[in-house]
Amino acid sequence: MSMQATEKDVDYGTSEIVDTTGFMPFNPNLAEKYMAIFNKITTALLDRFNYQRIQYINEQIQAWKCSINVDDVEGMKLLSILCILRDLLTQDWRILKNSDLELMLAPPVLLRGDDKAYLRQQLQHERNAQFKLESIKAFIKRMEKKRKYQGKELNILDLVGDSSLLSSTIMKIKESVKDEERLRMAASGIMPYVQLVDSSSCIHTGYKLMDIWRYFRYTWSIPYKSTPGRNVFYLIRDAAQPYHPVMGIAALGNCVLQLTNRDNFIGWTLDSIKSVLKKKVKTEVFEEILPGQLGLKRHVEKTTELESDLEHQKRIQLESDMTIQLLLRFLDEAINDISPINLLTADEIQNPNYGCIERLKEVAESLKELQFNNKKTAGEINWYAEACTPLFTKKRAIELAKLLEAKLIIGNMLETEQDSIGALKKLVSIDKGKAVNIALQANRKSKIGSNLMEIIVCGAIPPYNEVLAGKLVSILMCSPVVVKEYNDRYSEQVSEIASRMKGEKVVRNSQLAFLGTTSLYHMGSSQYNRIKIPVGDGKYLEYKKLGETEGFGSVFFAQETTRYISAMVQLIDGGRKINNVFGEGTSPRLRLIRSGLSALGISSENYLKHHTRRIVYGVSLASNTGEFLKGEAKELDYFLPLDGNEEKYTGQLIDFWRERWFLKRIETVDLIGRLSAFKKASMLLSNYF
Repeated sequence: MSMQATEKDVDYGTSEIVDTTGFMPFNPNLAEKYMAIFNKITTALLDRFNYQRIQYINEQIQAWKCSINVDDVEGMKLLSILCILRDLLTQDWRILKNSDLELMLAPPVLLRGDDKAYLRQQLQHERNAQFKLESIKAFIKRMEKKRKYQGKELNILDLVGDSSLLSSTIMKIKESVKDEERLRMAASGIMPYVQLVDSSSCIHTGYKLMDIWRYFRYTWSIPYKSTPGRNVFYLIRDAAQPYHPVMGIAALGNCVLQLTNRDNFIGWTLDSIKSVLKKKVKTEVFEEILPGQLGLKRHVEKTTELESDLEHQKRIQLESDMTIQLLLRFLDEAINDISPINLLTADEIQNPNYGCIERLKEVAESLKELQFNNKKTAGEINWYAEACTPLFTKKRAIELAKLLEAKLIIGNMLETEQDSIGALKKLVSIDKGKAVNIALQANRKSKIGSNLMEIIVCGAIPPYNEVLAGKLVSILMCSPVVVKEYNDRYSEQVSEIASRMKGEKVVRNSQLAFLGTTSLYHMGSSQYNRIKIPVGDGKYLEYKKLGETEGFGSVFFAQETTRYISAMVQLIDGGRKINNVFGEGTSPRLRLIRSGLSALGISSENYLKHHTRRIVYGVSLASNTGEFLKGEAKELDYFLPLDGNEEKYTGQLIDFWRERWFLKRIETVDLIGRLSAFKKASMLLSNYF
């Protein structure tokens, strides 16, 4: 569907044909009364200029919410669709009505996700809306109010770097001609360190560390939203200046459960298994074994003099044996991690059949309608009781059915085929490799929440952005200081979902092996690009580009929109199915918006695609990260070892940044001019209200 359409001005009282190329229907399912109101509002929108439309629709939302009862499902649907329409128009979606007076929408004329200024502008709409909330305004005023600490009068601006001190350091460096002296000056002029954000207060200013982090997070264009699960926050500070101002902020959070580019890179997909096997054996052998599956050209390579066909056959036999045994191990480990209580007997677990699998599916189906108003468990948790709740009984039944069926498929294949080569051939082809995928997913689930983290916040705070502190923050997120803090923090933490599935306390292996992140902009990220740090033996700690996202997400929808959608969906369902509790599923906000659009009769695929694809990056923290995450190794061989010298190795990373980026930046950019133009007062968030 073309997106290069041009909106025409149309007199809807005439028979003029409207060009709707690239436009999609936006006709919600509303009761007759509210549909008439919706049509009246949208018709009035078309009589206004673009800049007037958002103000008008906001006025309509405010007016109607005062007259609609909270238990009026059709009224909630009207408020929800008006908020959704408002958010889309804010992102420059186009609007018109066709010859049948049906509302049509289309994405922006140009895919301006490539335009950084445009994307920042779109994100700022929701961020600025946060500043209207009284709780956030009160927080900002408290942080900006002058206070006394250790006999000195301070406010939040004392944690913003002094650009004149930075300029002084830079001028001294520029005057020096000796490399050693320049490095020494750089090391004394900027002294970064990583500070874990916990419940304590800053010893230099008295502010709570989390309050400092939160304040500076609000200065960014992308709206700040808390995320469930594991979260670790960091400040990067400069010990060379008074009060140790903030150079940058960062945060690690749980990874998304499924990300194709990342999963292919690690080796968690069917395609990645095929790719590895393809590299290890002759092309013609796998062309025969996996016909049509590898996308290989039909050709036969000549047999080399160094390796006979028999040796090839032995190699492929060994690889096939190892692959199948690994898949079976993943399934057995996952089955052992699920309590069969009230579902299956011990004998049925050991010797499953398709009858008990069908019974599990029937149990799961019968419990679907009981998933309302799930609550977070307070106080000490009884894991056995949690496993027996309708939510986790359903989840256990679904997972056991999948795992046991996959095990049966693989077992039957091994019995019917002469060897593992023939079994693997069939397994990767039948039903698109269903059993193989289930086994791979079982391993991925055991690793994704414990051994991988996403860099969800990472960047510099002015004026340090001018000296490429964003690169420094990115590097320091891979430092042994951060890795050790993560490993120590979560080494004994109970895995809540796994414990509820097993009915007893489960502690996962929490060695941090891999970091993932995405750029904010489609054209890539100057912050992550070209970070490749030698760590000895020809190895590198680096940010690798793994691919691109598809451009789906909920970040552009306002919090007000999700509140109305949540109220509407609860009224329709007769209860709350999405409760942000462990076990319900990933991305609760995205699931909520999908559910709301579906209830309104609107295609979520059309309107959740925000057309701002992002670059996916990954960082392996150990030389054997891939083997560890694929279940082939038990311990990690970190590039920078956790041997008690974590601060020393982290210092070496900082030295690398100084020499590779900071000193080169001095020679290529007029930093003095830029720093002299910076004013601390520009950082005050109260400027926005």
